[in-house]
Parts: sequence; C-alpha cells; structure tokens
Amino acid sequence: MTSRSATAETEPAPVPREHVRRALAPYLALAPGRALADFLIDYACYGAAIAGVLFAPWLAAKILCSLVAGIKIANLGTLGHDAAHGNLFRRRWQNRLVGVLSFLPGLYNYQLWIYDHHQVHHPFNNGRHRDSWTPLSKAEYDALPRFRRWREHLYRMPFGLGFAPYYIIERWWVVRFFPRASLLPARLMASAWRYFALLVVYLSGFLALLACAPLYSSTGTATALILGFVVPFYVWQTLFAFSVLVHHTHPDIPWFDGAVDRKDTVPMEQIALHLAFPYWFSFLVHFICEHPVHHVMPRIPYHQLYAAQRRLNEVSSELIVYQRFSFAWLNDMLRRCKLYDYERNCWIDYDGRPTAASPVTDALRTAMARSRGTMYVPPHGATAPAA
Repeated sequence: MTSRSATAETEPAPVPREHVRRALAPYLALAPGRALADFLIDYACYGAAIAGVLFAPWLAAKILCSLVAGIKIANLGTLGHDAAHGNLFRRRWQNRLVGVLSFLPGLYNYQLWIYDHHQVHHPFNNGRHRDSWTPLSKAEYDALPRFRRWREHLYRMPFGLGFAPYYIIERWWVVRFFPRASLLPARLMASAWRYFALLVVYLSGFLALLACAPLYSSTGTATALILGFVVPFYVWQTLFAFSVLVHHTHPDIPWFDGAVDRKDTVPMEQIALHLAFPYWFSFLVHFICEHPVHHVMPRIPYHQLYAAQRRLNEVSSELIVYQRFSFAWLNDMLRRCKLYDYERNCWIDYDGRPTAASPVTDALRTAMARSRGTMYVPPHGATAPAA
C-alpha cells in the first residue's frame, strides 16, 4: 500500500456510487437460520464458559474459561451490532430482541447504541465530534492536566495494553451504559432509561449469582466475581476497543475538522481501514474487520462481508486503505497515530512532529472546499461533555 502524498497533483477519482451499489447488491441477502444458529452457539459457549469458571476443578481451567467468556461477549456484541442494523432477520422485532439480548452480557444500552452508532458514527465518522478514538489536536493535548496527558499515553501503549481502560473510561461509561441528556435527544431518553433498567436488573442478578457461588460450587465469591465478571468484561472491552481503533486509525486515513462530503468527495472506503486477517480468524470474529464495505453499505449482513469487501476492493481499488494485520504493524500505528494536525491533515506525535505524510492531497483538499459536506450537530439543548 502506498501512502498518499499531500503534494500530489491528482486524486484517484471516486467510483460512481451507483456503480458501487450495483456491485455490492448481491451481498445483501439475509440468512436468518445462520444468524440464529450463530447467536445460540455464542450464547451457549458464553454460558458454558461461565459454568466452567464456577465448576471447573482447576484454577488454570477457570482462567481459560474466563478468557473464553470475554471472547464470546465480543462475538455476541458483533451480532448485536448487526441486529441493530436489521441485518440478521426479516422482522424488526426479531432483530431488536436478538440485539438487546446480545448486548446484555457486555452491558451495552441498546438505545444508546442505536443513536450513537447509527445517527452519529455512521454519517459523520472521522469528524471532530466525540467518537471512539477521535484524536486530539496538539493544542487540546497541551491544555490537558498532567494526569489526563498520562491517560492519553496509557491508551496508546504498545500491544493494546491501554485499550480496555480507554473504552471503559472514555466510551462505555459515557455513551454505552448510562443515559445522559448531554448526548441523547430528549425524545429518546425514556427508551434509554428503560434499557438501562434492564441492564441493572441483569447485572444485579448476574453478580448475585456469582457472589453466591460458594453455596452451590467449590468456587469462592472473589474468584467467581473476578473470573466470572471482571476478567470477561475487561477482555470484551479490550477486543472492542481494538476493533473500533483499527477501523478508522491508520497513517493513510484522514480525520476532519469541519463539514465533509462523505459520499462523493471522500467516500467511506477512503476513511475506513480494511484490516485483513486469515479467513479462519475472520470467520471466528464474525468478519468484524471487513469494515469499509460495512460503511459503504451497512445493510450487508456479517456473513456476506468477507466476499463483499473483496468485491469492493476490486471496484474501488484506488481508494481502499488495505493493511494486513501484525503486531509489528499495530505497535507502529500506535506509535505514529497519537495526535492529529487538523490543519495539515496529518498524524503527529505528542511533540507535534509529523509521523506520516498527509493522506489528503492538494486535489482532494480543493475538492473538499468546493463540496457541500456535513458535520455532526449535538442534540438541541445539549452541551458536549468535557473530553
């Protein structure tokens, strides 16, 4: 993959959107039987893993089951994401039911997810509103107190050691769990509170079940709570934070401060990363990293994404940002993509030094200035929370 230089005279022309839609239309077919089977299998595996935490005779087996439980919460979260898009079943109530149930173990408020993911992230991704892993500018970073700057360093530590702290602190508690008038339109607050009440009932019951483990197993309360809840939740948050980071963070992917036309001028496949894994791994994670095609056509179900992404790579080959995964690449990306210079459109380090060439060419910059773009506007009367 070749980085785009900001001094280039020309910009690859976006493929007409109608041509892209026609090329991807064959991949819209639903498979309700497969979706239901995957949902039931993932839930059964999650339940079996929790049972293993409680009843396995060896600590090593309990720890292994705890890790598996976290992975299965992530799998369920992927299915919940697809259900919220209406991509699993033909009836709306079926998608909603499976979506709500899929998000329960991960403690995601279904209404908050629908609003933040569908009405904020999808139309306005890579913008300056508060979103997952929105990079700070140098001025914003310098204005932070010392402890907050330390947290920014923690979040982008090598090997993803700061992924879970980032997502728990910056995203889950703020926009995934507890309803806040500063982030949600008033018309949706009642629904968000009902889903929050459901999460509280579920969490209370689940924690009570784990706390009472000595009454029905040889596992102590502390072990049950740590391995049955804390570790799986941490694994889930780590995996989810990783996925949303790599979906839109790469030296060749720009972010924007202002209105941007994401349809024709800067198509979605230009601002989302295709992070490639072997097929067997993509299958196990429900193809969550075939991400550009999901932004181009969100109604493609997860089991069609692998083939659809490769078709998009053919149709829009000049714009696709493609990267094979390796831990060496991950660490290099975390080293280079710390802050963003929104004026020069390039990634910089904490000292303000550019770490990559700008992916915004002169031609693209001119086209953006001439286009009619959009940007996120907070709900009426809302005040954005402090970063």
